[in-house]
Amino acid sequence: MALLAGKLYDPVSAISKALTSTIAMTAFDTTNLRLNFTVPASGIVMVRMAAQYHGGTVPISVLLGVLEGSTVKGRKAPHFGLMTATGVATALIPIESIFLVTGLTPAANLDWDAAYSVETNGATSNIKYGGPDNATANDAFGGFAFEIWSVD
Repeated sequence: MALLAGKLYDPVSAISKALTSTIAMTAFDTTNLRLNFTVPASGIVMVRMAAQYHGGTVPISVLLGVLEGSTVKGRKAPHFGLMTATGVATALIPIESIFLVTGLTPAANLDWDAAYSVETNGATSNIKYGGPDNATANDAFGGFAFEIWSVD
C-alpha cells in the first residue's frame, strides 16, 4: 500500500463539531480537510480518518465519510475507544473509521473532503480536534487524521 494523500490537521484553536442533532453527510472543513489525489490503476482506495469524541456521556451514532462535492463516495461508522461511565464527559475518546471505495476511474484526479453525519444524537456530544498547547485541562484535543491509500 502507498499513501496517496494525507494530513494531520491540528489547528491552534480547538474545533468542535456538535453531534447534538441529526444531520446528513457534511464536510468538516473544505479548506483544511480536503485531499487531492490521483486514482490508482485498480480504481480502489482505502480511506482512514481518526479524531476524538468528547463531551458526551452516552454513545451516539455517527458516520465518518468522504464527499466529492456533494456526492457521498464512502462512509462507515467509526470504532470508538473504550467508553466508561466515569469521566466520559471530559475524556478524549478516540474514533477511527477505515473503509474501501471501489469503482473509481483509474488516473482520475479527485478532491475529497472528510465528512460526518449524525444518525442518533447526544445532548453534549462533539467531535473535536486541535487546540492550544498550554497545559490547561480540557481545551486541546489533538489532530484530525485524514488519509487516502492505494491498495494496489
